[in-house]
Amino acid sequence: MSFSDREKQLIRAAFAWGQITHKEGYTLSDLEIEKSVLFRRLLAGRPPLAFPPPLRHGFPWYEVIEGRGEHVVNASEASPECSIIAPGSKPGDTCILIDGAFWRVAETVREREEYIVEWGQYPIQWRLKKHWEVNYEMTQQLSNFRKDNPNAELQFDNRSGQREYSEFRIDDEQTVWLSEWQLSRIGLSGWVWVGMPVESDSRLQLATLARDQQGPLVIGEADRKRGAGWLRIEQAGEEFRFIKLGDKLEYQSLIAAAVTEFDTLLHGVEGDELEVMDWRNDTALRHYAVPTHLAPLEQFDLIEQNYDLVPDNAYAS
Repeated sequence: MSFSDREKQLIRAAFAWGQITHKEGYTLSDLEIEKSVLFRRLLAGRPPLAFPPPLRHGFPWYEVIEGRGEHVVNASEASPECSIIAPGSKPGDTCILIDGAFWRVAETVREREEYIVEWGQYPIQWRLKKHWEVNYEMTQQLSNFRKDNPNAELQFDNRSGQREYSEFRIDDEQTVWLSEWQLSRIGLSGWVWVGMPVESDSRLQLATLARDQQGPLVIGEADRKRGAGWLRIEQAGEEFRFIKLGDKLEYQSLIAAAVTEFDTLLHGVEGDELEVMDWRNDTALRHYAVPTHLAPLEQFDLIEQNYDLVPDNAYAS
């Protein structure tokens, strides 16, 4: 008796899901199976993340880790009252309820307006910021009401001090503004968390070989003309993400091709796994091996090509 590829995939998914749910204390009930977002993810061929993702309305929220956009959310006031509920928090930490789950507040930028938040074990931060937009329909309705009722006295209570999910403001021009909370990740995108951590070789001394106006562009082995080479594919602030192009590369040619043949270098990477390294202040932050088919390579390009490269040590003997 032999199994089809689909049956093998189902067995692997069920095995992985069983291990994870057992570790987290869940039972294999019909209800858990029916509602499990993780099981559906495994059936689709996507592995679990390195750590449990945030929850949104009670369900795993993978997009906030792996995606690249902003998310409109509901948020409460920040408070230390529920710090024991927020994953990764210590008693007394300030937390905030975002779409039904408590997140840890790392920094209060402006009370009730902007926070830096964290979740669980992820070394990632998000910006939670209140965004105000004009509501033209309500503004017109208010204007029409005032015209039809010139003697009416209107008083609006912003309900300050109450925990609420949305607010409105009316400015001196009688324009109605409505607010919404936006949650956006700070730093590099989280798609690498489907990979496995790689223990870096302590004998391999990596350094920046070439920079452009955005920062480090190529990294490789220090004080050598050839060796392992890495190409930048993402950046966010002072953090940069590189992929490994190979182990025996000629650095002078690599630097020359880094901009003019970026797509060729990027999509010429072979193998089932892609080595990814995050880099800050000329130091590796994390090193992961990611299945190549799960790396969104098609999303990366050099938006503004810059030929003003500054080699650091590529030609050192």
